[in-house]
Amino acid sequence: MAMEEGQGIKIGELVKRTGVTRATVHHYVKEGLLPEPIKTSRNMALYHPECVDRVLLIKGLQEHSRRSLAEVKTLLQNAPEHKGVLRLQNQLEVEASRLRNSPLNPDRSSDFLSVAALAKRTEFTVEDIEEFHSLGLITGKLRRGKPVFGPTDIAVADALAALADVGFDKEHGFKAEQAVIYLEAMRDLLHREVSIFLGQDRPADDPEELLALAEQGIERVTSLMLTLRRKLIREFIDAGPLMLQHDDD
Repeated sequence: MAMEEGQGIKIGELVKRTGVTRATVHHYVKEGLLPEPIKTSRNMALYHPECVDRVLLIKGLQEHSRRSLAEVKTLLQNAPEHKGVLRLQNQLEVEASRLRNSPLNPDRSSDFLSVAALAKRTEFTVEDIEEFHSLGLITGKLRRGKPVFGPTDIAVADALAALADVGFDKEHGFKAEQAVIYLEAMRDLLHREVSIFLGQDRPADDPEELLALAEQGIERVTSLMLTLRRKLIREFIDAGPLMLQHDDD
């Protein structure tokens, strides 16, 4: 990606034209998704104008196609030239258009479910859904004075239904209020995460950049949380016989 003298753009312009933060641009460069900018002075660096299309493509692939940065990097390595990037952009636009028009798109406003519709979907009673709502497990929003539930709340209700399918239901003594321990634990954990990631002693040009860094850290720690949880579950299961034997003694 050769750049002629005077052709480059400053990071502020790149941020303005793409809608990402400075921290995101720096992260893309660090991960090899963007080429290193050309230093013109101690405090000045210029990016190739084609970086605008590249950043928009990365952003689109992550937001609309749910691809990881590793997957995006592989795609870009297979299309190193600008024409390849534009071709990927066209494919992304077609894919995004298809998703917008798909009846399976969870972000379509028509897919917000009423209490009755959510109850029918999950095979809970209307009273169950209202209880989830009162406990804060699902929140929803009001439309014409009645609550409706979007993709996130629907996913929570689906997860509760999956628990009920394997026997964690009222008939076997599992109450909805018991699931609140996860909500409370996650809320407490999130507050602590924000404190940790915002409290890092890192240079930041502005609060927005610091928030972007915190968001990146919190998102990426999710896989660590899941891995640690699996590890603890395995340790608990493995220690089960020993614990029982100890109790018998």
